[in-house]
Amino acid sequence: MILLLALYSIVDLLLLLRALLAGEGGIWWFAPAHLLLSCAALVVMMGHLGRLSAPQRFALPVGAAIGPVAMLFCLLLAPLTAGSRRKRQIVYRNVRIRKQRFANGLSPMERLGRILDERVRYPESDEIGSLATMLRHGNLQARYRALETAVISFEPRLSPLIVMALSDEDQTIRALAAAAAAQVSYNLAQQRSELQARIAPAQHLEDRYALAMLLADHGCFNQLLPQGQRLRLCQEASRKLDEVAGLLTGGDIRRRALQAARAQVRRAIDATGKSRLVRLSGVGPAS
Repeated sequence: MILLLALYSIVDLLLLLRALLAGEGGIWWFAPAHLLLSCAALVVMMGHLGRLSAPQRFALPVGAAIGPVAMLFCLLLAPLTAGSRRKRQIVYRNVRIRKQRFANGLSPMERLGRILDERVRYPESDEIGSLATMLRHGNLQARYRALETAVISFEPRLSPLIVMALSDEDQTIRALAAAAAAQVSYNLAQQRSELQARIAPAQHLEDRYALAMLLADHGCFNQLLPQGQRLRLCQEASRKLDEVAGLLTGGDIRRRALQAARAQVRRAIDATGKSRLVRLSGVGPAS
């Protein structure tokens, strides 16, 4: 295709050179010959549009206004401009679960101990004010970073930020929020499937505990999920938490977090049940 266009360009340049050597009379035969070559080259290239990129398809008629040489020049330069117009997108790595030590040398149990000891704390639903303020009042770049933080953290308690971004006034933020919501759901499904695959052959208590806590967190806090799905996650988490609770020893450091998760799951199930009862009865809650 490019070679054929190059051939048209060479012929057109040779005709131009011949017309220049012929003097003023050369314009009378060069003009129709140049027009004929340009139309022929354009018709040939139109038959290969499917093999051209979007920038090349845009550049083709621009070059056709000048001739085969300009068409060839535009087609060769068009791919170089694609990178400058590529919009920035949030890129998230696949969530992988591995048994490993952290960079600071803490094992998972030691890290959990620090969390329970309140030396490391994850944000609660009412503790995301700074990011929410950025989404409401920040510029485009600040809102983008707040949204990126909410998704990369993979923390269900930050899902209200993504819900907020879905109604942002900027179309780019809304599109990114929609992609982020899909990515969070994908990460949940992937992390759950990996844990289940590891539990199936060995039934390790650590993996069963991690799966139960994962389901509890998303069932209670992930506002991106439909209410029915969140209820099912809570019900499944409740069963798994009860199973894990019966296997933990009395002095296990995870019992405190597990008890808190069980209480939160029960509250979420009760709240969902009351909400459904109100909808079925058609009576609004008393003020």
